[in-house]
Amino acid sequence: MSKRVSPDDAAVLLYVVPFFASGVYALYLWATGGISSVLPGSVYLTVTRDPILFLVGTFSVMLGVVLEVSSTSPAGRPAKLGSVGGTLQTIAAASFVLAVVCALYANGFSDLSGAMNDFLMGRFDVVFPLVMVLLSYLITARFNLASIRTPVTLGIIAMLLVPASAYVIGKRSTILGLAVAFVFMIAGLGLFLMSDRKVADQDKGSGVSK
Repeated sequence: MSKRVSPDDAAVLLYVVPFFASGVYALYLWATGGISSVLPGSVYLTVTRDPILFLVGTFSVMLGVVLEVSSTSPAGRPAKLGSVGGTLQTIAAASFVLAVVCALYANGFSDLSGAMNDFLMGRFDVVFPLVMVLLSYLITARFNLASIRTPVTLGIIAMLLVPASAYVIGKRSTILGLAVAFVFMIAGLGLFLMSDRKVADQDKGSGVSK
């Protein structure tokens, strides 16, 4: 007698899709080009620059989130949203670490500048973790539209625009693309610092009131 897959189990499988799909595609490219002791840089860049893999991975994670939340009773959804937010942050951290390790492996763990260049040129190896962090924040904020105007959210959006502007504008002008990306990065860091300063001021104010 077959056992039905629960929504939580299905969600876990969907969360694994980005890693599984990227791994299978990388192994396919690696095998067709000839297995070597070091991961070819072309394989790394082909996988990390593939928009279809990015879209499939992102939508599978979003579908997993929907399954987890929709299968939870309304009373338990606030706690579930917090749990799902933590899961998305774990996915973001895991994908970021794996991308860095693979970039290092593609450069023999010795050429750090080459690994950094491949990592930055990979495009979606940077964008995907940032998207996961943004989704995590929006979910834990319970989709309150007012929260989008907070410095943290605006900072995340600005950081997401860093690789996007470097790629889109950089296709026309490398210098202009890097300049715009730098501006977004400074803006994002400034917004994060602004948020930390507000929190520190609130803590100081609460301490004085006591």
